Amino acid sequence: MSDTKPSLATAIPWVLAFATILVGVWKFTAEQGQANKRPFLEKQLELGFKATETAANLAVTTDIEEWKKARHSFWLLYWGSLSIVEDPNVEQAMVELGKLVPEMDEPVPPLPMSNLQQPSYRLAHAVRGLLLKSWNIELPDVEAKQN
Repeated sequence: MSDTKPSLATAIPWVLAFATILVGVWKFTAEQGQANKRPFLEKQLELGFKATETAANLAVTTDIEEWKKARHSFWLLYWGSLSIVEDPNVEQAMVELGKLVPEMDEPVPPLPMSNLQQPSYRLAHAVRGLLLKSWNIELPDVEAKQN
């Protein structure tokens, strides 16, 4: 009578092959999930930098035409694309700035609008926090400047 019991030498390759397949499927799924997020993260990165640059421009420029362009860009970001990718901290910083930035139909205030410097700085820190979290980057905390 022959022994039909599988040997350990026969079972080990099958177990290893099955484990390799499982790891491959798991890795593919994880990479695919990250690949699906990449366009969103890249847009978030782009708009975050654009928002902080726009806010800084509003706070420091003395060129009226440049300031008008920055104001237009700010309100486009505020009412549009930035809202898609922002988190509550960025939203709060934008709302704070929005209370101080004149609407499009209002006259240009005396420049530079130094009262926007601290709100602009807080927006930059909020965007930094969002991007570090979104991209899973660890950097040391930075202290907020106070005037």
